[in-house]
Amino acid sequence: YNFFKGKDLDFILENNDDYDKLDNTTINNYIEKVNLYFAYMRKIKYVENIDFIIPTYDENGKNREPYTDEEISKIFDLMKNDTLENRFITYIAAYMGMRLKEITQLKKEDIIKIGDIFCISINTKEDKTTKTKKSVRIIPIHNKLMELGLLEFVNSKDKELFTITNKNFSSYFRKNYKSLINDEKTFYCLRHTIIDIFKQSDCKKEHYQAFVGHSQGKDTITMDYGNPFNVKLLAKLLQFIDY
Repeated sequence: YNFFKGKDLDFILENNDDYDKLDNTTINNYIEKVNLYFAYMRKIKYVENIDFIIPTYDENGKNREPYTDEEISKIFDLMKNDTLENRFITYIAAYMGMRLKEITQLKKEDIIKIGDIFCISINTKEDKTTKTKKSVRIIPIHNKLMELGLLEFVNSKDKELFTITNKNFSSYFRKNYKSLINDEKTFYCLRHTIIDIFKQSDCKKEHYQAFVGHSQGKDTITMDYGNPFNVKLLAKLLQFIDY
């Protein structure tokens, strides 16, 4: 990311809360490739015959833990006097599992209605960006967000829903709330919470992967998220998110 270009390691570690971390399986795949490269270099005697092997990570290790229901309730309680924008950034993350950047770059036009279902369109229109092609998607809005006044909030805006950037919000949350909730967890753990809920629930993997914008396996049927039937299908996932 250009944001980290020229920055030292301490800065990168301090400002990476809203970025996806590679899981240990992916890291190990890279390590294995590097180890094969070193083995080949030794074989052709390009390097000294030193048994240099990078150790792999525990496959069962977790990079980030999800928040508990009690911790999420505490986040909501601590932020009740914060700005409406900051509260809705947090509500959307907690009930939709969207990446922080996906939330902060939302525009009024991205709140759409398909049939009788209000949805959020995560797209690359104008100056918006997404992590991958699979990140572009349309997902139904949780009823709790409607109860909290999301539509009224959206209608009060002219274009952009939020004035703060993902990096600035991440820093703000870390400085003001992180230590009061769980110093080992970050704002990004709200996304992990949603993913963990889906994994523990009776729903198909390809469905929740489509909802959170994860890349899917080759055998997964690609779905047209603009189709009302599929939005209704994805809406069934929201029943599992209940704090």
